[in-house]
Formats: sequence, structure tokens, C-alpha cells
Amino acid sequence: MGKVQEHKRAAKAKRQNDAPQRDAEKRTDMFDIEGVVEECLPNTMFRVKVLASPVPQLVGQVLLGTLAGKMRLFRIRVLPGDSVKCYVSKYDLKKAKITYRSVQRQSPSI
Repeated sequence: MGKVQEHKRAAKAKRQNDAPQRDAEKRTDMFDIEGVVEECLPNTMFRVKVLASPVPQLVGQVLLGTLAGKMRLFRIRVLPGDSVKCYVSKYDLKKAKITYRSVQRQSPSI
């Protein structure tokens, strides 16, 4: 083999070894929340009421949620009353991306 291919092989091995370390890093500009879908809006948008959040000011707030890429790709259906997990950017606390819809529906509160 020539020198060029050995160089490429070494660079590829180095990239593969560094990849798990990059994935393991936690993003600090967003945080996860849990909520309930209150209303369905056009263009796969939803009103999400926050139930649990690391930021105490968000609990009880109603955010505008949209479906994340994989949920949109696989056409996951979200209905009012569904319990969902979202993430919120620290730069815009009024919008959320829905990343997971739980199988169990949220019980109605009286």
C-alpha cells in the first residue's frame, strides 16, 4: 500500500475513536421538559403544558411545540392529552421541539 492510503486509514481510525466522546458531551444550550399536549394547531404545531422542567419558572407554562425531525419523518401522531417529552432552547423559552410521545395517555385533571 502507498503512503496516501495509510494516512487515510489512520485519519479514519482517529475519527472513529473520537466520535463517542463527542456524542457523550451534554449540550448546555437546551434542556428537557415533560408536558401534556393541550391543543393541536395547523402545520404539526401543538400547545404543550409543561409538567416537569429543570427550570422552575416553566412549570405550568404553555409552550408552542413542533415535531422533531424523526417524529415528522415517521409520521408519529400526537393528539391532545398525550404525554410528551420535549426540549427547549435557553435562547427561546416559548418554543419546544417534541421528541417523544409516551404510550400512556395523561389522565384528565379535574
